[in-house]
Amino acid sequence: MDTISIYRGDDKDFTLIFKTNGVPVNITGWKIYFTVKRSKDDIDDVAIIKKDWTTHSDPTNGKSTFSLTNTETEILPAMYVSDFQVKKSDGKIRTLKVLPFEVHTDITRRKI
Repeated sequence: MDTISIYRGDDKDFTLIFKTNGVPVNITGWKIYFTVKRSKDDIDDVAIIKKDWTTHSDPTNGKSTFSLTNTETEILPAMYVSDFQVKKSDGKIRTLKVLPFEVHTDITRRKI
């Protein structure tokens, strides 16, 4: 995945799989942070989207899922910046991936 791409106002589910040299990593006890901002220099307090979670779908096999709701993605269509960071069970923090986050214009705007 080189860019996260969504349509404004859509629900979106994500699955993350953590591996080292092709082998799943046990992520039990990890906290994952996902942040979307207008600019990489913005402070977290003005982030467009902030998600963090500690419950994983299959932690011993390195699998974690999260969702963005249609309310969270009801933002101005534009190109943003995003990243994933983890705080491991030993307290170490690591930025895993920095990606463009693109919000496309949707066509249907009436409440459905």
